[in-house]
Amino acid sequence: MSAEPDPRLVYARTADGHDEAEEPRRELAAFARRILNAVDGRRCVGDLEAFARPGELGPILAELEGRHLVEVVGLSDEPSEVERRAQASAEQALLEQAKRGLHGLFGAELGAAGHVWEARVADCVTMEVLRRVLREAVDVVYFRSGEAAARRIVAAVRPVFEQARDPK
Repeated sequence: MSAEPDPRLVYARTADGHDEAEEPRRELAAFARRILNAVDGRRCVGDLEAFARPGELGPILAELEGRHLVEVVGLSDEPSEVERRAQASAEQALLEQAKRGLHGLFGAELGAAGHVWEARVADCVTMEVLRRVLREAVDVVYFRSGEAAARRIVAAVRPVFEQARDPK
């Protein structure tokens, strides 16, 4: 096994691994025992990283697998908890970036009526909610202030939405 196992791999304890977790008999380092106890047949390697120091997990899993205490039982299609948190954090950063880009634009294009749209944008909790609010808001700006004004609103957030679609 490489030092960096695929974060989607799912490990389960073998019968010996269950016995060892319930009644320790072997000499295992504390960090290896911690990983053995965390292996449950559902968590993927990406989730197990929270139980180890950086660079430790691959060698620990290799040791546990070599001692026939754990085995690979599958490949997760779902992102790990670590990956989900990273995705959520990245989305929140993009959402805040989009909100900053839109700040003041609705007031500039719609006058006092724009403050309602400013508040609706500020209340958006995800990029999908923001996308829905913007569809409606851009239509309102288009009908009240014209195509050029609607294009300015779209131009202010287009780079953020493109980045959200292709986060490279």
